Amino acid sequence: MIKVKVMRPIFYPDTEEKDFVLYPYHIFHLRLFYRRLGMKDRVMDYFAYVDLYRLGAERGDDFIPLEEWNVDERKLMEPLVGYEEAEKKAFESAITWGNSRVISWWLPRIEVVRQEMAYKVFWIYERNGEKLIMDSLDGKEYSLSAIVGKNGRSCKGPFCR
Repeated sequence: MIKVKVMRPIFYPDTEEKDFVLYPYHIFHLRLFYRRLGMKDRVMDYFAYVDLYRLGAERGDDFIPLEEWNVDERKLMEPLVGYEEAEKKAFESAITWGNSRVISWWLPRIEVVRQEMAYKVFWIYERNGEKLIMDSLDGKEYSLSAIVGKNGRSCKGPFCR
């Protein structure tokens, strides 16, 4: 058993028999400082959720509440992206977002206010003989056989995405 930080689930499946898998993210609270000519400088907060499996960044409204869970290591998906890459992706995403809102001659100075490595919960359960997977943050359900295929994954290893 290992202790990990998990994004607090919002949605749960309506069944007693459920399992889960934990998907890795790195969450950043960034503060952007923009200098502007002839105007007051601008400070903005940005929350980046960086997917540590596919290296995508999403913007959030706030830092999502986290919980600590004791879980079996087999329930964790292995992150394929390190901290430096995740931080770079968060900075790129923050600059793109900030530059669309502020006119400045300079790139912003960026400060990391808070950062956490956390996992997103995906519930796995069965309904009417079909295995389903549910995103615990938006409640969307997907057929597991549609994701991995009828005979399971054909590609094994870290380079299969």
